Amino acid sequence: MLYGKWRPQGFDEVVGQDHIITTLRNALASGQVAHAYLFSGPRGTGKTTTARILARAVNCPDLVNGDPCNKCAACTAIAAGTALDLIELDAASNRGIDDIRDLREKIAFSPSDLKRKVYLLDEVHMLTDAAFNGLLKTIEEPPPHAIFIRATTELHKVPATIISRCQRYDFRRIPADASVGRLALIAREEGYAISEEGLEQISLQSRGGMRDAVTLLEQVVAQYGANPSYDDVLEALGLIHDERSGQLADALEQEDLAGALAIAREVGDGGIDIARFTRTVIEALRTRQLAAARDRQADPVQVRLISNAIAELARADFRLDPASPIPLEVACATAILGTPAPTVMVAAPAGGDTRAARPAAPAAGAGNARNAAQQPADEVVAPEERFLSELRFRLRAVNTRAAGFLNSSCEVMAIGDEDIELGFFFDIHMNEISTSFRPLVEDHASEILGRPVRLKVRRIEKAAAASVKRPQKSGYLAEAALALGAKPVGKDA
Repeated sequence: MLYGKWRPQGFDEVVGQDHIITTLRNALASGQVAHAYLFSGPRGTGKTTTARILARAVNCPDLVNGDPCNKCAACTAIAAGTALDLIELDAASNRGIDDIRDLREKIAFSPSDLKRKVYLLDEVHMLTDAAFNGLLKTIEEPPPHAIFIRATTELHKVPATIISRCQRYDFRRIPADASVGRLALIAREEGYAISEEGLEQISLQSRGGMRDAVTLLEQVVAQYGANPSYDDVLEALGLIHDERSGQLADALEQEDLAGALAIAREVGDGGIDIARFTRTVIEALRTRQLAAARDRQADPVQVRLISNAIAELARADFRLDPASPIPLEVACATAILGTPAPTVMVAAPAGGDTRAARPAAPAAGAGNARNAAQQPADEVVAPEERFLSELRFRLRAVNTRAAGFLNSSCEVMAIGDEDIELGFFFDIHMNEISTSFRPLVEDHASEILGRPVRLKVRRIEKAAAASVKRPQKSGYLAEAALALGAKPVGKDA
């Protein structure tokens, strides 16, 4: 395959990860190599490739500025896959405690053909809890001749006890300019004639994954030959322009539910790739969002409406049935109607009973925000619940992982003049928010409250959390049908 042929053989060929490559080169040049590394990041961004280059570098006697020479016996053996002391394990299929025990028994033996043994564990998050526990002592105090490199696409599934014992490197999605540059080099060397605009489209569809970009390049050439036109590239990628993407963006921005659902249904019935179509709509809305954000005269509610539509479309999951328009229809309905309001317990006037009430304005759903004034005056939402909903909404538009850690896994314990305190049901959610996402949460919390605040976190049990009833699942499509004039039928109607 083309990607295998052009897999980087040295650090200088790894694109888009300069922050990692510079650090590794400096460590190798100074001889300060760690005993355990953890490479995390999206697929196709160079984790395994960098690990193999690092394995060559720690065994190469002729390093040049931290780069392996790729000529010595160690480098050629590792590159050819014949080195006995480079042990690669796929944690998805070697995930149990017995596999880890076998590793622990063999690690004490000296290297047979290299200077150092290198253990590369791919998709390490797939290990069982028992296997992770079995690794702890080994990675904390390995023999001097052993180095561990772990790679994962799901860092949040790796226990904190493992992360704390490794040097952690977070691989980023490859920037478009770096990806296009690498694709142009490959195309030139392979004798392909593809326009820069075509390479940009390939890079865009790879979504920051270099491996996916090269695979798409190979796909285009396989279908249209070595000299594809720009239109050929678009057709091979399934990107033939569809005016309905702009029409759907218009409908969402104008809160035209009937029009949005009609377009979604028409696209689904037309048999096109509905997931790709949805991504095109998202790109159209992102362009409008940026233009509105730069316009000081823009209506803040309109900006929020666009942001909410982007977030809802991005959450649409087409994996179960790629041809079904239902996820797109649900996303459109939710973007316009808003997320159903949660039911919370509020105190009645003195002498009365505590009763359930519905919030006046759910935070997620710009359309609902416009109608807040129409809600009954006695329907009051707890300020903590309103704050958390708003915080999740803002985070979802910029970082879905951060928003996910706040979803149904924490409660607002206190909102003070200078700080906010969140209580978490799970340690891993608390740790991620308090470390990786602390600045992001503090920035958005400060914007919501209108004053600078610091984040405090603590672990709580669900039983100790505030007595908040979670929102019940609601029929978004039924709600949308009612908005279009449908009448309920049946005995419970």
